[in-house]
Amino acid sequence: MMVLCLVFGIMTVISLISLFIFLGDIKDMLKQIDYKNKTNSHFEISTQSSLPSIKKLQLEINELYENINEVEERASKKEKEMRTLMSGISHDIRTPLTSIKGYLKLIEEADDDQERKKYYDIVEYRLDTLGSMLEDLFVHSKISDSEYELKKESVEIFPIICKVVASFYDDFEKKNIEPIIHFSNEHLRVKANQDMLIRMIHNLVNNVLKHGCDDFEIKEIDNKIFFINKVQNCEQIEVDRLFDRFYQADLSRHQNSTGLGLSIVKQIAEIHGWSINACIEDNKLTIMIDMKYDDR
Repeated sequence: MMVLCLVFGIMTVISLISLFIFLGDIKDMLKQIDYKNKTNSHFEISTQSSLPSIKKLQLEINELYENINEVEERASKKEKEMRTLMSGISHDIRTPLTSIKGYLKLIEEADDDQERKKYYDIVEYRLDTLGSMLEDLFVHSKISDSEYELKKESVEIFPIICKVVASFYDDFEKKNIEPIIHFSNEHLRVKANQDMLIRMIHNLVNNVLKHGCDDFEIKEIDNKIFFINKVQNCEQIEVDRLFDRFYQADLSRHQNSTGLGLSIVKQIAEIHGWSINACIEDNKLTIMIDMKYDDR
């Protein structure tokens, strides 16, 4: 009986000692957590304990802090990108607004109907430019939202391309460019968000009108779409930076652009899981998009 009491006493003492050690380890970790939170420090919570439960708790706390830091870094990066974006396009958006205001004043003061019509056409063009800029900004913000859900459907790519190109008929006429579209299979289908697909093609065609000259061809080879146009001063174009935000090959920002056009093209391609690249050969810029097709 005495032996049992002795054993029980020893076990009780050991348990109490283990409990005090456990509580001491917890207290030490709580102090580190309190200091870490107050000073916003980035050190890892440590422990000298050899208890498996304490070691596991230490690892889970550090993992939790690591996840929090990653979330905060992403949020900070996103905020910085948005500030940079807004700062970068503020001048571009202000320019057509100022221009519109000036031409409206001229319309008001003009006595000749022909002169008023000329100013009216300029105002209409500036409004279209401003609308395109705002649409670029909207699409960029939408795609960049981590909660954005891309809804896709099966669509034929050929008629969509033809429709977008046709919408630029007057612009091609003014630049004396005759677009050529050639598909080996005009019924190829692609899984895509139709609105985003139209925006991507719109930006590609718009880029040709702003920076291309003479020839423009859209063709499909082995389920890949190629946008090919002749360019001037091709030695100034840094192909590796072509899809970067705000990149301008002529080293000066274009007054009718946010500098987001081709960046948005790449974003739209990537959220669909498509690959995109560009190259220059014989004074021609080729942008190739490798889409995943639906053979239904």
